[in-house]
Amino acid sequence: MKRILVPVDGSEDSVKALNKAKEIGMLNDSEILILTVVNSQRDNPYIIEQDYTSELSKKNIEKGKKILEESKKLLEDYPGKINTLLRNGEVAETIIDIAEDENYDLIVMGRRGTNIQARSLLGSVSNKVLNYANKSVLVVK
Repeated sequence: MKRILVPVDGSEDSVKALNKAKEIGMLNDSEILILTVVNSQRDNPYIIEQDYTSELSKKNIEKGKKILEESKKLLEDYPGKINTLLRNGEVAETIIDIAEDENYDLIVMGRRGTNIQARSLLGSVSNKVLNYANKSVLVVK
């Protein structure tokens, strides 16, 4: 487990995932990537004509940056290498793609995130990642 991917959204469960990744990482001298995914390309996917630089998109990006900063602070005493990454896109797909493309050994993520509406309509992000990722996934409760 030399490379651990930790998707975060600022929720309590993502904080638990960070702590578990830290614990595993310290045992294995792992590199940790803290990832936040925002969908800033479109505020409403059903509206084709839309300004991609809308205020809501800008707020989503700023919120993502803040989540990454706060998450990195939680691991400031981690002895290994920590990177952060903010990406735009569909959350589960982006997590899976990064894990595959960047050859991460383990995805450590919380069971539930902050987006209750999307979870109820589309299924949880953790469930999608668990079912479709070709990497090991640890879902933290």
